Amino acid sequence: MKQVLTLSESAELELLKNVLEEGGIHCVLKNVQLAQAMPITPFNPELWVLDDDDLPPAQALCRDWFNPESDDLDVWNCQQCGQRLGSRFDTCWKCGTKRETTNNFTQKGIVL
Repeated sequence: MKQVLTLSESAELELLKNVLEEGGIHCVLKNVQLAQAMPITPFNPELWVLDDDDLPPAQALCRDWFNPESDDLDVWNCQQCGQRLGSRFDTCWKCGTKRETTNNFTQKGIVL
């Protein structure tokens, strides 16, 4: 089990936990109740992944959460599992399918 991040806002961590779990990454929150009782830095809520191998994709999803793509045209959908991914991903983090390309240009996904 590895820590993904710590925030002072437990509500935002709950949302991130839901995003990760929708992507098949099992995770838990720690210190949520303690942080509400003692809202100081050492007791901030924490988001942890259960499987150490899930840390890199979890970190990538969190980076995307805090720094959303400015241009939705760079978002693509995995042809295998339908996962919506940012332009910086060439491989689907959920199922491992490579991003399809056409004529040396990256095929754009459907923007929802």
